[in-house]
Amino acid sequence: MFDPPYRFFNLALSVLVVVGAFLLFEFLAPRSEAENQFLFGLSLRRFILGGVFVFFWTVNLTALILRTLKLASLQTWVEGKAQTWVPWGLSLLYLTALVAITTWVAMLPPMLGLFKFLRSMREQLDSLFLWLFLLCLVLIVYLRSRYADLLREKKTVTLVERLMVAAVIFVAVFFLYAHFAALIGWVNKGKYAFWDLLAGQIIQGRLYIPNPPYTHDLTLYQGNWYVPMPPLAGVLMVPLAYWIGAENINASYFSIFFSALNGVIVYAILKELNTRKWIQLSTTGIFVLIVLFLFGTPHLWVGISGRGWYVSQILTVLFLALAVYVALRAWSPWWVGICIGLAMTARPNGLMTWPFLFAIAMQLLKEKHGQVSWRDAFLWSLKTAVPVVVAVGALLTYNYLRFDDFLDFGYTTVNAGSDIVANVQTWGMFHPHFISRNLQVMLFEMPWWNPQNRWPIEPSTTGMSIFLTTPALFYLFRRYPKDWWVIGAWTAVLFNIGLLSMYHNTGAHQFGYRYILDMLLPLITMFALGFSNRKIPWHFILAVLLSIAVNLYGADWFMNG
Repeated sequence: MFDPPYRFFNLALSVLVVVGAFLLFEFLAPRSEAENQFLFGLSLRRFILGGVFVFFWTVNLTALILRTLKLASLQTWVEGKAQTWVPWGLSLLYLTALVAITTWVAMLPPMLGLFKFLRSMREQLDSLFLWLFLLCLVLIVYLRSRYADLLREKKTVTLVERLMVAAVIFVAVFFLYAHFAALIGWVNKGKYAFWDLLAGQIIQGRLYIPNPPYTHDLTLYQGNWYVPMPPLAGVLMVPLAYWIGAENINASYFSIFFSALNGVIVYAILKELNTRKWIQLSTTGIFVLIVLFLFGTPHLWVGISGRGWYVSQILTVLFLALAVYVALRAWSPWWVGICIGLAMTARPNGLMTWPFLFAIAMQLLKEKHGQVSWRDAFLWSLKTAVPVVVAVGALLTYNYLRFDDFLDFGYTTVNAGSDIVANVQTWGMFHPHFISRNLQVMLFEMPWWNPQNRWPIEPSTTGMSIFLTTPALFYLFRRYPKDWWVIGAWTAVLFNIGLLSMYHNTGAHQFGYRYILDMLLPLITMFALGFSNRKIPWHFILAVLLSIAVNLYGADWFMNG
């Protein structure tokens, strides 16, 4: 076993012991109010938290003593038990570090507005939580280097570390999205959220919103206002509406939560592709693509908005990503179908990703049996189709319950822009008439130069070229192998483009082209394949950074312009 540098860890542990003792004294010395005292003059909360911090301070002191005194008999005993205590100890340190840094970040403005229960603890505990995180970090680094050979053989530790990476991605994305939303002033703006209002009414047994505070993009039918979009987001908000009240739901934070979850699932997808050796991408490469997905595409501004249309898009991405992961893990096709069906109850366009999922399953069957039989392909398709048909039936029934017509989605009479309503009434929701305009916006629409404006580069509100808003997309133009899953990915992209090009509007008021989210998952996997078995080039990193800068700019413009 390699013994890490003596001086660094001893110095770090010594400083942490001293700082920890000072912070503990500052926290435990004052007596709680007489009516709240539980033991030793402390309230129950302070007693429990103090006990936790004292425990870790004792660990800190013990580690320092063991490192400093080097007692032969004690160290021999510790090393003899290492096989048992090191994996468990490391797992505990990972969990504690995650809780500590998450709590500390949650205590920072503006997050205290969301985590109100931490307000009373902030002045007393913010420094202690930061100290605890740093202590865990030092001990993790020490154990990882000291017992590297032992830990390499422990699958449990590998699993815990993967879970910690996923948790760190979730926490980091959640707080970065939330802090950026606060930075651009997008806090407590619930107009056009829709779903919180609907969730409150579902609890009352209603599918309409009586006397809504705003009616734009709602549909009036027989004196009642309805949300025309498919209902998944409202259904998922029902438990929140029941527990905290619909009026207390913050749709932006709701959306940010699922946006962060999308980042985690994309990470899991790329790791699974690596495990199956369909791609060979470094850890750095995986994180570059996750950052591109989350911050270099419309997923950023759509994710922080909280408005009804955009929450539905985030949930569509979520369940399509789950479908991709489930397919890669070779789970039952029933689960794949359920995920697609759920995605469709947020945006029916989600069905266009089915070819990608089918191709993944066929690739796995080919690798397992050496070939793909028509029978296997048919049975897999049939099993995924059943939940999809159920989802379609549920949507049609939802239409009937609202508008007494299975096929009426409420868009022909929606209280929206006159041009959008006229398009639907004249041509229907999908028609070849819209192809040229949609492709123009999707691929070629340019911004205006307006130096007198706060935003000198003024994006088009009807949408803008995907290659301008995400310049990294140019790197998709390359040769690809003709594997099942690759063909399926591009088929899904083409199906989405084909359907969206015939849609009756380009995405309305937006930055960039938000409907790219419908096909973003197969595109990200194609990025991964394109950089497989090689280092991510510096010029692609620059393209990713440019994509991020453009979308930060665009999010600010969209929210405040």
